[in-house]
Amino acid sequence: MAIIVTSEEKAQLEKENTLIRELPGANGANRANYHNPVTGQEMSGPIDPYHMTRRLRQGWRLGPAPTELKAKWLVREQELKEEDDQSEQEYQNSDEHQVDLTAQADRFNEAVAAAVAQVLEKIGYDPNEGRQTHTQKEEEASEVDHQTDFLQAVDAPTESDTKLNVSPASRPDLH
Repeated sequence: MAIIVTSEEKAQLEKENTLIRELPGANGANRANYHNPVTGQEMSGPIDPYHMTRRLRQGWRLGPAPTELKAKWLVREQELKEEDDQSEQEYQNSDEHQVDLTAQADRFNEAVAAAVAQVLEKIGYDPNEGRQTHTQKEEEASEVDHQTDFLQAVDAPTESDTKLNVSPASRPDLH
């Protein structure tokens, strides 16, 4: 939502000399190019007084870099990229990379096992005890049978094409 300033308010602000005006010559631009005079690196940044004075104090100059400095920067950037690509390729082809992959996989598996053990311990499950999954399944099955019997007793449709229908009368009042 924009703030609308009426003509009377503008006149009063002009009298008090507090009306914010666009920068002369900048056509209201809010970003500008800066360049490093040593390396030739260029960047685009805000042109408000805070950011502009900060960049100028850091040694940046306002405006695009001269062509010879910009060419110097682009050549150096390309050299750095080639060095980086070469060292990455050497690492990918080295045995150290394969050792790192296996060590990383081992650490991952150990971390997963520790997390699973922690969760099982938190819920109170002892993996050394006999498995009780069949009794849980039987309890769940008997509960579903009990619900189905109840629905049949109230003459409600028990199933639709995709899911179990429960009549509103059989739902508990939770309020």
